[in-house]
Amino acid sequence: MILQRLRSEMKKENIDCYIIPTSDPHGSEYLHNHFKEREFITNFTGSAGTAVVTENQAFLWTDGRYFIQAESEIKESGFKLMKMGIEGTPTYIEWLSENLKSNDLVGLNGEYFMVKSYEKLKHTLEEKSIFIKDIDLIDNIWENRPELPNGKVYIHDFKFNGKSSLEKISLIRNKLNYYNANITVISSLDDIAWTLNIRGSDIKYCPFVYSYLIIEEESVVLFINKEKLEQKTYEYLNKICYIYEYDEIFNYLGKYNNKKFYIDKNKVSVKLFGSINNSNNFVYGNNITEDLKSIKNAVELENQKNAYIKDGVALTKFIYWLKNTVKLKKINEYDAALKLQEFRKQQKYYIEDSFETISAYGKNGAMMHYSANNENSLIIEERGFLLVDSGGQYLDGTTDITRTIVMGSLTEEEIEDFTYTLKSHFMLSTCKFLKGTSGRDLDILARYNLWKNNLDYKSGTGHGVGYFLNVHESPPSISPRSTEKSLEPGMIVTNEPGVYKEGKYGIRIENVYEIVEDTTVGNDVFYKFNVLSFAPIDIEAIDMKLLDNYEIAALNDYHKKVYEKISPSLNSDERKWLYNVTRELIR
Repeated sequence: MILQRLRSEMKKENIDCYIIPTSDPHGSEYLHNHFKEREFITNFTGSAGTAVVTENQAFLWTDGRYFIQAESEIKESGFKLMKMGIEGTPTYIEWLSENLKSNDLVGLNGEYFMVKSYEKLKHTLEEKSIFIKDIDLIDNIWENRPELPNGKVYIHDFKFNGKSSLEKISLIRNKLNYYNANITVISSLDDIAWTLNIRGSDIKYCPFVYSYLIIEEESVVLFINKEKLEQKTYEYLNKICYIYEYDEIFNYLGKYNNKKFYIDKNKVSVKLFGSINNSNNFVYGNNITEDLKSIKNAVELENQKNAYIKDGVALTKFIYWLKNTVKLKKINEYDAALKLQEFRKQQKYYIEDSFETISAYGKNGAMMHYSANNENSLIIEERGFLLVDSGGQYLDGTTDITRTIVMGSLTEEEIEDFTYTLKSHFMLSTCKFLKGTSGRDLDILARYNLWKNNLDYKSGTGHGVGYFLNVHESPPSISPRSTEKSLEPGMIVTNEPGVYKEGKYGIRIENVYEIVEDTTVGNDVFYKFNVLSFAPIDIEAIDMKLLDNYEIAALNDYHKKVYEKISPSLNSDERKWLYNVTRELIR
């Protein structure tokens, strides 16, 4: 058993407790298989969680998106699930503080721990005289560990991004000057890709390349495996920056003396930060690039809109195919996901999916991030719902959309919950909000209709979406846990309320929206949401008696746009069907 082997390593090193986060050296959300240490130890395949192992106990902390999935996957691994955010469940740091003894030694790999979370852990444990040792105990026990990726890097053309790398670097330097800093170290892969207008294939679903970037007042330095650079790409990058091998950054950082660094503690690892000597000073804050890339420029917005129309065509064709084919032959969840990918691949500039498609039939829909494969997939029957959450990475944008598709007969409960979800979606999408409003302020709007009916969902309502970058992009967020960062024009966010009933079904309706300025009244500036994603919402699952007049108007207006934008790319049969399923509803 893997857990026993880890405990043997812990005993050799006198480690009383070992922590395995979900991370790589860059704090990425999605990981290359080489860095999936927490999955290796626990068998849990979700994208978020922390494992803690002691001599006699083993726990996995994860959030509400994964409770059902994690409970199932860790069953044989020796781990117990700790449900984050549930009353009475301590955080892993609280648990360590309450259960470890004075002078106990905690082990962790500082290459996978970001500075911010490490400092919080260290501060809490030091109060109890508990110590931390930076040590890697996983590599020795992971046989046949996947090799590091070696995909080629390519240039993201100006016609897609609308701003040169030199322009972006100039903006970053202006911010450095504002903070009176000399240097910034960028470790997050999406920020490096955005800054240099390059993309790669090191991480599935994310067009990134493992690298580090240093921006100084007069120079730029890139650290990357040079084997990944073909001649054209090398020549392009060589005009912008000095190029060193990936691992050389640690020694390179050690050469700086008496400089002022701008550092994002959430995006720099303990190992990387520790390479900078004590003669230097620091300014801390979110990556300068975060705000810059979250507000899309005019070229990016226009391209992103085109990407969503293409993506809507693929999804609409898929829904038509699914509803007709399920009557003729057996289709399982995995088959459906592959067919949807097939439709996406037909679209111009498609590169890959933006995340693993969630194709979840019936009870599997209650697992917010369920993943089907050919071995465990349910057959889709002519009843209930198929929840499909999917997206694509295109050269001209990143997409994310969810439809809960009616496969046949529905229960009264299913229809009611679908309608409450739709009401929640429209309450947020049709709102206007004052400049300076944060995502936390808006989150309650989406939950209002669900809370009225004693329903809730254990996740945020929406997240930012990158531009041919991460499908989850900070800082935009609509969630009870959102920061106070205000939502601004040019940001792109999702709106995805849902209902999830274990053992029964899941429902989610997700569209993506651009934040735009609406009107100015005196000194007050108001914003609103402009929809980008277009695909039919299943009207067979709606109880009209539960909808208010404004919600019926909003649905009809949306479906009119869906038909206008999607129908030109359909064949005649698909077009007739779309006309019917987007028809105007009258009470």
